[in-house]
Amino acid sequence: MQNSEYFAIFYTEHLYYIPQFLPVARELEKRQYPYLFVVLESSKRDIFNQNESIINVCKKENIPFQVGEKGLENSTCEYLICGGDNYPDSNLPHKQKVLIVHGIGTKVSAFTEDKNKFDIRFVEGDFRLRRLKELYPDAKVIWENVGFSKLDDVFRYTREMKNELINNIGLDSTKPTLLYAPTFYPSSIENMSNTFPDEFKDYNIIIKPHYYSYLRKKYKTQRKKFKKWQQYKNVYFATFEDYNIAPFYAIADLLISDESSVVFEFAALDKPVICNRFIHLRLSYRIFGKYKFNKRMESAMNRFRDIGENVWKYKKLKSTVEQELNNPSHNHNKRVEYTKEIIGPNDGKVSVRMVDIMEKHYTK
Repeated sequence: MQNSEYFAIFYTEHLYYIPQFLPVARELEKRQYPYLFVVLESSKRDIFNQNESIINVCKKENIPFQVGEKGLENSTCEYLICGGDNYPDSNLPHKQKVLIVHGIGTKVSAFTEDKNKFDIRFVEGDFRLRRLKELYPDAKVIWENVGFSKLDDVFRYTREMKNELINNIGLDSTKPTLLYAPTFYPSSIENMSNTFPDEFKDYNIIIKPHYYSYLRKKYKTQRKKFKKWQQYKNVYFATFEDYNIAPFYAIADLLISDESSVVFEFAALDKPVICNRFIHLRLSYRIFGKYKFNKRMESAMNRFRDIGENVWKYKKLKSTVEQELNNPSHNHNKRVEYTKEIIGPNDGKVSVRMVDIMEKHYTK
């Protein structure tokens, strides 16, 4: 039975929470605050088991961790740090709950009321902060607009580190690099060409799908397309273990995505983004039309869609890529304006601000 004192316990439900947590953990380490990553037990997992991958990442990054909550009953902890859409179902000891959400998000879940149960919620950008205050004027949660901690890792990359990464993943350092990072649903994957990499043979292509595309049964059609793309020499296909997209942000010249929040994350680096609007919808969405789609997506985010070029047909994608790479400053003003609204401060010191705030509210 452990009897330890922790400044923070990171409630690690999914592998893709780690990129958001890791810069904060590094900052805690610098200040010599004890922390622990707790991985859910297999019985509480989704339809697939991520535990082995999470454990491997924790070992690689020298993160203190354990699987399950057993043995922590007598421990003390100031902050339970969470990253999911739902309030955590956990008996981990703690005094305060903190939300560091895993993605910027274009979905309505970013504004649900249950997130007000947290003691501190780190918010990304002026727009989200204003919207939350409008929706919940009487909420007791402490909202702090600090920025998006995942992007801190991008600022760590020197030119030498970028060149080393490009060589390590087998790409050509003389070619421009495209990052295709679609979400799982609603996605543009199904409507992309089977020969997409060949049509873009003058470019390096990094393909980084969402984790659900890799593993959930309902996305097996997407995985068939992935196998075709993986055969091309100009492609690096990120594996499930490539849990952190930040290094790919560092080396990519342009992002192609769709309804994923990576659009805002990448644009915050003042690089061009392309939003594929030729998304594939399930039958129920096609039957019920805009009603069901709008119910899932946050309509207030629509005014930010021109942060990049919107492409409505696949056949227009290549010419738009060429146009944006030839004139990368084309949407510079919008990227700067919307980053302030959607991302917040973006200077590589987001995790520093987060820990500063936790120190301020420390009850010990």
